[in-house]
Amino acid sequence: MKGSDLPARERILQTADRLFYDEGIHAVGIQRIVAESRVTRVTLYRHFPSKDDLIAAYLDRRAAADRAQVASVVEQNADDPRGALTELAEVLTRDDFGAVRRGCPFINASAEFTGSHTSRVHAREIRGWVTGQLEELLRRLDHRDPRSAAEQLMMVRTGAVVSCALDGNDRLTDDFLRAWDGLIDGGLPQPR
Repeated sequence: MKGSDLPARERILQTADRLFYDEGIHAVGIQRIVAESRVTRVTLYRHFPSKDDLIAAYLDRRAAADRAQVASVVEQNADDPRGALTELAEVLTRDDFGAVRRGCPFINASAEFTGSHTSRVHAREIRGWVTGQLEELLRRLDHRDPRSAAEQLMMVRTGAVVSCALDGNDRLTDDFLRAWDGLIDGGLPQPR
């Protein structure tokens, strides 16, 4: 379906997603979203009564994609929690590093706002959910400290995404995978 053939709500969301991610939420005004998505202001406000509602929909959409990606990996490796953890790391290096050239959209949005703004709530929710998935996989492996290791894996993941956006580390994939595997394997029961 061509962009002009999409329903107005979808055109608005696609435009907001591109502009918010590429340029920042504060930098993009409603009038620009209206113009680039080829809708009227009335149409935009019918779907999204405020800019905060549009921000929430943008982040909901990003979170749904992340949840689907993680859930798919976990499901495909239902009987292999270690395989699921490996695949989650490899998906990040294979698919996401290229897509997050400006860093994590949730971190970026959170950095623009303070307190309990919807962007911060969304960031905490999706990061908490992913961390919970990691913790459950680690628990299934009898990891010695699944909660702490899951938090550390999320920190390493976050650091890798930021590094991808800022550092130009040509060994990022190898460095990330080595740190990821070390955190997992360091807490697994030793073979007898």
